[in-house]
Amino acid sequence: MLKSDAAPPEGDVRIRIREEVYDALIATRHATLTTRAAQARLHGLDRAHFSRIVSGERVPTLRTAMRIAADLGTTVDALFVREPA
Repeated sequence: MLKSDAAPPEGDVRIRIREEVYDALIATRHATLTTRAAQARLHGLDRAHFSRIVSGERVPTLRTAMRIAADLGTTVDALFVREPA
């Protein structure tokens, strides 16, 4: 886990993975990775940390978001969504 990945500040936006997009891409490109733990390893992340990014509890750094998107052959904009915190 990168030290700069942090909980979103109060009143800020929440950034999370669009799970339906992520799941469709992982099924297409990495069908054998059926668990979040295996998917986290693909992205070089700890399972718990990756789960927090997926749920929006942690905001990924731009570097982490770009790596996840690149691993799936997509863009950060297509993979992540911003919501009010």
